[in-house]
Amino acid sequence: MMTLSLSMTLLVLLAAVMHASWNVLVKIGHDTLLNMGLTMGLAGIIALPFLFVTEIPAPESWIYLLGSLLTHLGYYLFLVLAYRHGELSQVYPIARGSAPLLVAVSAWILPPHEILAGWQMAGVAAISIGILSLSVEKPLVGKHKWEPVAFGLMTGICIMSYTLCDGLGIRHAGPQEAQQFGYIAWLFALDAPLLVLFCLWRRGVGTAIAYWAKAWKVGLAGGALSAGAYAIAIFAMKSGAFAHVSALRETSVIFAALMSAFLLKERFRKRRYASVSLVALGAVLLH
Repeated sequence: MMTLSLSMTLLVLLAAVMHASWNVLVKIGHDTLLNMGLTMGLAGIIALPFLFVTEIPAPESWIYLLGSLLTHLGYYLFLVLAYRHGELSQVYPIARGSAPLLVAVSAWILPPHEILAGWQMAGVAAISIGILSLSVEKPLVGKHKWEPVAFGLMTGICIMSYTLCDGLGIRHAGPQEAQQFGYIAWLFALDAPLLVLFCLWRRGVGTAIAYWAKAWKVGLAGGALSAGAYAIAIFAMKSGAFAHVSALRETSVIFAALMSAFLLKERFRKRRYASVSLVALGAVLLH
């Protein structure tokens, strides 16, 4: 079974912090869709120079790249809808907490047919349960209570889908690291225009450009964090089981919960310490 080295494990945990950071930046502001479009648009611009210093990935990987592009677009849209109806501290755990279990099951049933050891599956389950428990501090019934849950779960399904696509894509990109990094660069370069065009269509060219002109510094920081975080995660899936990488990456929810408490002034209730402890236990079981 494919396992992660200690150094790669630590890099994935660093990616988790970076991922939480850019999600907080997207949540800050008056328009989450335009914030998302700006962040990912600038991530695409950051990726452009790497197209010229890497190699084109093998043809076998492009079908997975296409699948990733389509499911990433669904991810952005459902995440924006979820943030529109719920707080970061509620939506983010639902989306990210459901993903590791979904990835573990789908990676077992579908290619690459990865089977985790018993303690590793327990680690994935502990991380998912710990993360999901962060979202149940508010009633999930009643008027307008279903939207954050439904859109959060749809976001989790999209995360599962693009995780499988990119994991298989990096493994089919070619034997050379230049081809593997080329896959990552092409993913970001091609992903950005889809979301930017959607933002221009939904908000109007003038409104979008005016908003982005004011928020570009925050967007640039978010874009760099987003590109760096996911690049690490994709590269880790070359040598590690998909569910293993996904579960470690989703520890970002713990960092997001802390950031939402301190930066967005969302409450951090006492029961969250139990959730944090369960996620930490799961991370230990995975390694």
